[in-house]
Amino acid sequence: MNKYTQTIRRSANIGLWGSVGVVIVAAFFQLVSPWRFYASQHTVRWMLVAGSVLAVLAMSMALLVIRKQIPALRQADTLEAKLSGYAQHIRSLYLSMFAVVTLICVFMVLSAQNVLLMLAMVATLMLFLAYPNIYRMKVELGLSDEEMKSLFGDRYIPDTKDDNDAV
Repeated sequence: MNKYTQTIRRSANIGLWGSVGVVIVAAFFQLVSPWRFYASQHTVRWMLVAGSVLAVLAMSMALLVIRKQIPALRQADTLEAKLSGYAQHIRSLYLSMFAVVTLICVFMVLSAQNVLLMLAMVATLMLFLAYPNIYRMKVELGLSDEEMKSLFGDRYIPDTKDDNDAV
């Protein structure tokens, strides 16, 4: 079980912080570097179109996959099946978005189109919003307090509100 939580954490960190690093390096290169790449106007326009379409399709794909996969994972029979599926889902989502952000940044540097930097930042922001912390995992996978205690030990703090307090 610990193997799955480490895979989830490692994949999410690589995808998120790798995307942040690529965006920062590309922005720094674009804004500060004395070197420029000169392509024809036709090539620049097609890079802008391709980068924009890639960003929109990747974010749509990510949101659709999240929307479809999470309820399916919640219906799994065992805790191991839930964690295995969730680890695969997070690895696929974060590493594919990391590749997309990297490609958009390459297009941005080669075409000198700052609009692509904005799209890369929006894609990275989406990764921040979907980041899998332990409480998000509990809700998305429908785990009980006992299962969370077995997975995370003292790091998990259960909700101590009584159900009678709810009005």
